[in-house]
Amino acid sequence: MPSDDTGRQRALDAIEPQREAFRSALVVTVEQLRASLDADTPSEAGPDRAAAQLGSFATGRIDPQLFADLASDSEPEQGDWLEPASLALETLESLSGRGDDLFVVRVDPGEDLYAAVDAALAEAGRAFGAARVVELARTGRYVSEQHDMMLDAFPFRRWSRTERDKAPPLVAEVDGGDLIVGGLAGFLDGGVKIILLVQGDSPPAPLARLVTPGVLVLQTDEPEGLELVGQAAGPAIAALVPAEAGRFVHEPAEGGTRVVVSHLPETEPSRALGQVSAFLQAEELRLLRTMAAGEAEPVAVAASPTSTTDGTGPSPAPAAATQPVDVLAAWLLRQADLTDLDSAVDGSGG
Repeated sequence: MPSDDTGRQRALDAIEPQREAFRSALVVTVEQLRASLDADTPSEAGPDRAAAQLGSFATGRIDPQLFADLASDSEPEQGDWLEPASLALETLESLSGRGDDLFVVRVDPGEDLYAAVDAALAEAGRAFGAARVVELARTGRYVSEQHDMMLDAFPFRRWSRTERDKAPPLVAEVDGGDLIVGGLAGFLDGGVKIILLVQGDSPPAPLARLVTPGVLVLQTDEPEGLELVGQAAGPAIAALVPAEAGRFVHEPAEGGTRVVVSHLPETEPSRALGQVSAFLQAEELRLLRTMAAGEAEPVAVAASPTSTTDGTGPSPAPAAATQPVDVLAAWLLRQADLTDLDSAVDGSGG
C-alpha cells in the first residue's frame, strides 16, 4: 500500500476530470454571480450623480433621488433577489476556497462510513443549493425560512437527477475495520465517483456486494488502476486495498459482464475486523468466489430508500464523464432543475 499522502494524491489524480470541472465551475460561477450582483446593486451615489447630471437648473425644482429611481433600469422589486443571491455567493466562495479538501473526507476510526460520505456530499452539494436559491430569488419564489437551509447543507437524497449527473467526486480515507459499504449503494447514481482509501488491514472482498450491471466497481492494490474511475461514464466506486485482499473489476458493458478477478484470497476469515464481523467478511468473499467461477451475473443490491430522485426510475448514465466548465457554470446560475424542489425542501427526497 502506498503512503497516505501518495494514495490520496493518486486518487485525486484519477478523478481529476470531474474534480477540475466542478471546481472550475465554482470559480466561473462566483465571478459571474458577483458581476451580476454588482450590476444590479443600486449605487449609493445615485442621487449625487443625478444632481450632477441635472445641473444647477434643477436645484430646488427636481428631487435627485426620485430622478435617480425613475432613470434606473431596474424596477424596485427586482432588487429583492440581491440579499439571497449574496448569501448564495458567500456559499459558493466558501466552497471554491476549499480546494481539494472539498473532495476528501477522513472517516475517524470507529465512525460510520455511510454517515461520513453522506455529510461530505451534503457539504459539496451546497453548490447546488446555492444555485437553487439564486433561481428561486430571481423568479420571486424565495422564502428564507424554507430555502436558506440549502446553503447550510444539501444532502444527496435531495439532489435532482441533473444534479446527480453533475456530482462532485469524493475520496474517503477509512480504516479497514470500518469498511461496511452496503449503505453506499444509494449514492451510486448519476455521475457519482467514490474512491475508498483503505487504511490498515482490510476485509477480503468488501466491494463485491456493490456490483451491479451499470456501476463500475474496482478493488485493487495498484493506485494506477484507479484511473478507471475517472474514465467511467456513469457511477463508479473503487477501493485501494492491501495486497492480501481480493482484487477484481467490474466494468459495465452492453449485454452485461462478469466480474474479472485477478486475486482471490484462499484463507477463510476467522475473526472480526473492527466493525466487520467474520460472518460478513466470509459472505462477501463467498460472493466474490461465485462471481470468479462464472456462476452468477453481477447481482443487484437494493439501493437505500433515500436514493430515489423524482420517482421516474434510476437516472441514466451521462453521455460523457465530464461536462464543459462553461455549461456547468451556466447551469448552476440559470438552469437549476427545480422540478423536485418541494421534496428537496421538505426532505421527502422524491
